[in-house]
Amino acid sequence: MTVMQSTSRGPWISSARGLSAPGAIVWVLWLILTGLGLYGLYLRVQYGHILAGYGSYVPWGLWIGLYFLGVGISGGAFLLGGLGFILGLPGFSTRSELRIAISLSVAALIPSFLGVALDLGRTERLLNILAFPSFTSMMAFNAWMYNIFLVVAGLAWLISFKDHSTWLKPLLVAGCFFSILFPSQSGVFFEAVRTNAFWHSPILSVLFLASAVALGSVGLLFTRYMTNLSGKTGASQGQDADQAVGRLRVVAIFAIGTYLVFEFAEFSVAFWNPGAHSKSMIFLLFGDYWPVFWLLHIGLGALIPMALFLSRARALWPIASALAAIGFAAARMSVLVPGQIAGQIPGLQEAFQDPRLVYSYHPTLMEYLVGCLMLAVGIATFVVIQRLSDTIGQWTKQTA
Repeated sequence: MTVMQSTSRGPWISSARGLSAPGAIVWVLWLILTGLGLYGLYLRVQYGHILAGYGSYVPWGLWIGLYFLGVGISGGAFLLGGLGFILGLPGFSTRSELRIAISLSVAALIPSFLGVALDLGRTERLLNILAFPSFTSMMAFNAWMYNIFLVVAGLAWLISFKDHSTWLKPLLVAGCFFSILFPSQSGVFFEAVRTNAFWHSPILSVLFLASAVALGSVGLLFTRYMTNLSGKTGASQGQDADQAVGRLRVVAIFAIGTYLVFEFAEFSVAFWNPGAHSKSMIFLLFGDYWPVFWLLHIGLGALIPMALFLSRARALWPIASALAAIGFAAARMSVLVPGQIAGQIPGLQEAFQDPRLVYSYHPTLMEYLVGCLMLAVGIATFVVIQRLSDTIGQWTKQTA
């Protein structure tokens, strides 16, 4: 097995500023994303929803798709990192490795909340769902579940600095339970809409859970690989990271394959039994959204990553992880948008003529810019939590 070499001052370290080359690239990328994202936020605040592509007939767009993507990464990362630590698997068994998974999980969930907040017509009412919940609503149920999970993840992160705490593994078990629950619940959120035949499918929650495992594996693989290249780990930690990356690559292959199998099962039954959902299926597979499904999701986001993961070139695996994340973003949009374009009232679009009163959706520039802000917030959250982890970890060692 080839071990990714990592030294205190390897070839990736910049002698001028002490930054590795990957670290410098991440900082430049983050600055670009932040600049674009802040401009998008300005447009959203200044002009409201006027510049968005969604409207009255298709009220959920790119930001909600990215929200579900972040939820999947969050749940999958905590599940894999927590189970790996509980089982004592090499590459996952140390507390510092566990904290990477927790950091990624929280960093994926925070920008998801930002996307939902900016999507709301009255953003100031965001906290009402927590203050005045109705638990017969899937939205209220999910909102409370996310916040409980954040509390559990935060406690697990804090307790991980205590070497002999007996509370860590029970908290991780609880966190893993929520990590399975809330990605699946995202699918149930759509399944509960009985009037929408495209969404009302019992397999949708299974698809969301499979995608969460895939997203968690590729997210952890990417972060573990890039963290190891930063040159801040020792030789033994580099070997552990190497083992973790190898295991995550196998999980990613099987999870992506499982998702495609379930997706084929879902679409084959729906497509060959035409009904109320047939318009949505045609829109997705052969209509306006065919590039999103076939090119972004299946081609760029599934087949190419699978081929790269099957290769022995480890340097290609983080690239495959990034492509898979893009593919699952397209997969989220392939569930979200087609379910909204089939009108429930015949002739409604013809009765009212307005560019925003149409059964179609394509993201606008403002939506993409705010998506950049969500990504920048996620990167910043991960870096801040990791810096805190390093600082507190060093302090606890010195005071032990």
